Amino acid sequence: MNIWYISKYAITTKEGFPSRQFMLSKQMAKKGHDVSLFYSRSNGKKAASFWGCSRRQRLEGVNCYQLNGPLISYGLSMKRILSWIIFEWNLFVLLLLPNKLKGPDYIIVSSLSLLTFVIGIWLKRKYKTKLILEIRDIWPATIVESGRFTENNIFVKILKKVELLGYDNADAFISPLPKFDLYLRSQISKPFSFKCITQGYDEDFVTLVKTGLYEEYFSRDCFNICYSGTIGRLNYIEVILDVAERLKEYSKIKFLIIGDGPLKKQFIASNTNKNVVFLDSIPKKEVIPVLAKADLLINIWGDLKIYQYGVSPNKWIDYLLSGVPCLVAYNGYRSMLNEAGCGFFVDTNNRDLIASKILELSKMDTSFLKEMGERGKVYAEKHLNYMELAGELLKFVETV
Repeated sequence: MNIWYISKYAITTKEGFPSRQFMLSKQMAKKGHDVSLFYSRSNGKKAASFWGCSRRQRLEGVNCYQLNGPLISYGLSMKRILSWIIFEWNLFVLLLLPNKLKGPDYIIVSSLSLLTFVIGIWLKRKYKTKLILEIRDIWPATIVESGRFTENNIFVKILKKVELLGYDNADAFISPLPKFDLYLRSQISKPFSFKCITQGYDEDFVTLVKTGLYEEYFSRDCFNICYSGTIGRLNYIEVILDVAERLKEYSKIKFLIIGDGPLKKQFIASNTNKNVVFLDSIPKKEVIPVLAKADLLINIWGDLKIYQYGVSPNKWIDYLLSGVPCLVAYNGYRSMLNEAGCGFFVDTNNRDLIASKILELSKMDTSFLKEMGERGKVYAEKHLNYMELAGELLKFVETV
């Protein structure tokens, strides 16, 4: 099959740790398919500048077409929105002008940006082929529920029309969100095909070997609770700090927060709890072996209605592969961690409950916790390898 995978925010090995789209493309190419990945220089990573609207390079068997655009940082801004428009224009120019590209059998368009739905529809009609939409984050519903915009905002209204236009013209849907099909049923009336393809990992880019990094912070006579990831508005680090404060009298319960983000300096300045330590972010390949030193991994979510369709964060993949049990404060549809039998879900609005659960776990037999964490690692290795997930994706594509 000849498959075109279009995703503005895809990351290849040239920009850093590769993204889901590149890893799936790589594995599909390994299985003998001709895969082309179209992505932007404006993907939040540093990339060398170049002339023209695009440049082609072949990486890991994948035909990679990087579309030009300004470097951007994470977070919604006018520059980021402008980069959406630039990406669509450069993609349109690349595929409109005479080129040596063979027409695709299937086109996979991955949001964000939603604007790529329009290009996907045009390509579907131009090449008389099948269009599959990959929804990794439900927009604009997510930015409305998180309080950034209202439903009456003109930007939201435009995105909503583009979203529905894409849904109406797509031939099938994939998503890492396990219950995305329920959301689809609330938006469109036509019958549709859907397949959940979760987040995963690629063995070539995962290090499971022990490392001495941050060794001194994981005291063996303490119960070490670790968070690793972005420190921003929707990561709810303030909840972890509040829970740590409630457990302040237990000097053997330590909280380690690893990562960077726009709110890190603010949290460090306000924190007076000696049981809490902030550490710098670490290279992606070091994350799993560092997490493996912990006794418990923690992740806090907001109480958003949109989570009823499930979530599938990259963070959980790292947590599972570390072989450490997880505590997740989350009120949405539960998956992955409970299926693996390696973690606990608690009400995200009940901080007393979160604190009491941590205290309870800190008193448990360490062999029980290690056994629980190991179940998560075994589950990830069996079900979440991108080689297996790419096989599932290809089987689904062939039915469309």
